[in-house]
Amino acid sequence: MLDQTNLGMIAIYIKAAFRNILRHKDYSFISILGLAIGLASALSILLYVKSELSYDAYHLKKDRIYRLATKVANASFEGIAKVNGPWGPAALENIPEVEQMVRFVPAGQNLVSQGDKRFYENDGLYADPAVFEVFSFHLLSGNAEHALRLPNSVVINQKMALTYFGDLDPIGKSLEIENQPYLVTAIVRDIPENSHFRFSYLLSMGGLSNPLRDSWEQWNQFYTYLLLKENASPTMVADKFKALLPKHLEQRIAAGYTPFLQQLTSIHLHSNLFREINPNSDMLYIYIFSSIGFLILIISGINFINLSTARAAARGKEVGVRKTHGAAKRQLVAQYLTESILLSMVALAVATVLASLALPVFNALSGRHLSLDLLRDPTTIASFLAIATMVGILSGSYPAFLMASMKPSEVLKGKSASPRSVLRNILVITQFTLSAFLIIASVVIAKQLNYIQQKKLGFNPSQMITIPIRDDRMKTGYETIRQELLQNPAIADVSVSGTLPGGGDWGIPFEAEGIDPSQLPSMRVLAVDHHFIKAFQIELSKGRDFSSDFPSDTVAYIINEEAARQLGWADPIGKRISMQAIHRPLAPVVGVVKDFHFRSLHEKIGPVMFFIPSSSWFGVYTIRVQAGNAQDALKFLETKWSVFDPGHPFTYNFFDQDYGKLY
Repeated sequence: MLDQTNLGMIAIYIKAAFRNILRHKDYSFISILGLAIGLASALSILLYVKSELSYDAYHLKKDRIYRLATKVANASFEGIAKVNGPWGPAALENIPEVEQMVRFVPAGQNLVSQGDKRFYENDGLYADPAVFEVFSFHLLSGNAEHALRLPNSVVINQKMALTYFGDLDPIGKSLEIENQPYLVTAIVRDIPENSHFRFSYLLSMGGLSNPLRDSWEQWNQFYTYLLLKENASPTMVADKFKALLPKHLEQRIAAGYTPFLQQLTSIHLHSNLFREINPNSDMLYIYIFSSIGFLILIISGINFINLSTARAAARGKEVGVRKTHGAAKRQLVAQYLTESILLSMVALAVATVLASLALPVFNALSGRHLSLDLLRDPTTIASFLAIATMVGILSGSYPAFLMASMKPSEVLKGKSASPRSVLRNILVITQFTLSAFLIIASVVIAKQLNYIQQKKLGFNPSQMITIPIRDDRMKTGYETIRQELLQNPAIADVSVSGTLPGGGDWGIPFEAEGIDPSQLPSMRVLAVDHHFIKAFQIELSKGRDFSSDFPSDTVAYIINEEAARQLGWADPIGKRISMQAIHRPLAPVVGVVKDFHFRSLHEKIGPVMFFIPSSSWFGVYTIRVQAGNAQDALKFLETKWSVFDPGHPFTYNFFDQDYGKLY
């Protein structure tokens, strides 16, 4: 406990410190600003790191929620985040350690309307009724137990409720999704940003109509989450599920799967599987950012210490006079430490202001919506107060003890009280070394980003506009539509396809003539028209492109060089492939394209195959526009689309921007 005398002394030290700070305004301003910039940088980084580490932590049962994923033998990816529809129900029914199960299936982009309000929504999910039992999504109204029991029910978030219903209560009212009526049964609070997946609405899983939804072998489109019982082992659950597979799949196929569980809170930073529900971050980035923040703090702290030690000599006579008048060593040390800590606290206050001003820019760079509200956390506040105090003590300790140790007679005779040059040299060298390291690291990062932007992908993603197909007439009449679009000089080429590079490839079982099925690589598939390869400017290395001059090309194939290597074909032209799963007989390979990055640069180029499907497979138009004519092309396309498809609003994306989201 501090007695009255000690409190009085502390007050005197603080008053004296304020007088010294105000008396030496230039020194104080430089010291405070230098430290404040370092603290503000570290504070911004801390907010980012804290946000990243908090993903999915708001779920009350987070420690017991696991995602079911699987590795696939001979696949070009480490593992896949989605599994087949029956996997989740089978785990719940057959494994005692599983308490509950929830599956999600992305609903895609849908036209949602209510009255005269019509908008496309991209963030819908089909979900099982137990979603609110497993996850802590907060319902503002409605019954959690029955919200998704009926096939035509929908749960919407606050934003959708306001958009489509305004101030009216949506519960019990109808919302049309792709011209089908759905009953609004609940309103959920907008999902926090620190969630590894988010949604604007949920549809009942009972309303998901797909002939393969109950297939154990095909259509692995279900993100499946298991709620385990207390103290259940996720490894044991995965092993038990592995043992279930041979009961529902051929032994050969079952052996190719290795199921595993991922804890909910680890997914955002520790999972980069194929087909993640949303792009995740990486724990490596947390280590990098934390290290950068720490180094910035060290640099600003050393700068603060150097300024304090440099000023020590100028205060030698002050020390001598005060010692002559009876000041004790501990009083002098306390005085100078108080002044140093006070400067640090002022710097911390300034740093908070600087960080708040810089946050909009930092958010734009990081793609987050951080705010200083995170500082309301007592742990964060205590951490930065401790950092500021530590910097103050470290920066003030050496000059304080040095000056307090000087004999009054020596100081008054003019002997220097400046600190030893060795220590100052070490501090300066350390500061410049760390600064040089950060500058070099910044240059390396800039070059990496430039590499990603400038790297030759094997195709040309620029000047490409993609338009999703909403009406079946846009599929069956695509050749006529293509010719009509090409009449505009702003449009260079037009293609229609079912999928696009950037992760839109499919996996379809196939057979290759003369190759044992067990030796086949995991082939990815792009469903395209005759003009796709030319429109994307993908280079051929052997054979020819698809051509309407060859009617048989509707059953032929084009593969990439990696596929030829993995199939062991030195000369693939004429070799035959079939896809019996979609009723395609043996047909020849007519061309080989050079390897291209049909996924991100993070992944190795795998084998890929092109084929021309029936028009019902097509889902997107890709229009290559002439350089500099994008706006003219868009005006033309919008006018034409209102004629081609008057029932749907015109929407488009720039392909290179969508592809860039992979990073």
